Formats: sequence, C-alpha cells, structure tokens
Amino acid sequence: MTYKILDRLAVRKETSHKIHTLPSVASAKFTALKPMLHGKPSIVIFFDPDCELCHREATQIRQQQAAFANTSVYWLTTQSLTKARAFAHQYGLDTLSMMHVGALTREEAYQAFGPTSVPHIFIYGADKRLRKEYKGEVKVEALLKYL
Repeated sequence: MTYKILDRLAVRKETSHKIHTLPSVASAKFTALKPMLHGKPSIVIFFDPDCELCHREATQIRQQQAAFANTSVYWLTTQSLTKARAFAHQYGLDTLSMMHVGALTREEAYQAFGPTSVPHIFIYGADKRLRKEYKGEVKVEALLKYL
C-alpha cells in the first residue's frame, strides 16, 4: 500500500513538471501545434467529440470568440482526426484563425501532458508557463480571467 501511494505521488510530481511549461508536441497528424512558439497566450483543451460537456464548451467559446482573438486555442483529442475535424466543423471552430483542432495518439498526449481526462484544459501565458489547469467543464469567464 505504501508503494502505491509513493508511486502515485511520483506520477503527480512528474505530471506537474511536464505541464508547468507549454509542451512541445509535434505529431505528424497535427502539425498546427508547431506554431505554439508564437509569444501569445495558449489554451489547450483535451476533448472527446462525443462528450456533452465538450460540446457545451465549444458552443460557449464560439459565442465569445472575440475574447479569444489574441489567444491560440488548441482542441486536442485522442479520437480520429476525422472525428476531430467533424467536431470543428459542427461548431464553426474551423472557420476561426485562433482555433486549431487536431488529434494525438494516447501516447503523445500522455508524454506531453501526463494523464488527462475530458474535458481537460491547460492555460499558458505568452511566456509558455502554465497559468491554470482545469479538469472538467469550465465557464468561458473562468478561462478569460487567466489570459
């Protein structure tokens, strides 16, 4: 039992270290992550195209798109790229220059961000430092407060 507790603590510490600065993710399936070096705030949202909470968040963000004009928002899923693109099209995210939607393998997601659930949101400042992490549904106002 003690070993399991120590193991969990080690995983939490490693995850905290991984996400403290904006990870470099260079998936062949999702090359849009390469411009994360642009010097403006970034939001990384792990989503599932079938997740009801993710649908609500996409709707809220789309409705307040002007508030994200100086931010890059990356919607990432471990589902297929086809499903990710369909989700982007359904919510009009594919028509907004600050929105980037793509797919990663589970291994790529884990290597870059550690264990994640959906929705799972990371907010990074222009300095690429983590400002806030949310697990679960979040109102847009809460996101905007950390940009």
